[in-house]
Amino acid sequence: MKDIIISVDDETYRYYQRNAEAVGTSVEEWVTARMAHLLPKPISEAEAEILRQQTYDLLVRIDARRKAEGKDVQPGEKLTRDELHDRNALR
Repeated sequence: MKDIIISVDDETYRYYQRNAEAVGTSVEEWVTARMAHLLPKPISEAEAEILRQQTYDLLVRIDARRKAEGKDVQPGEKLTRDELHDRNALR
């Protein structure tokens, strides 16, 4: 387990302390439990595959659009900021 040291103002600490006392625990345990609820839930392998496929489909559409505009498409080529944020490519 790793330690994290944070500084909070007195009012914030009293808030944490009141909440910790209400559930019968220490401030450290209360904050740790609250932080655990902030963690994203792990995605399943099926969800990961869907994301991979969506990413691939998006890249194919971007490449097709660049070819239609007469631009060469090179493997591993970085997209410009405008190309990366092109909302029309998402449609």
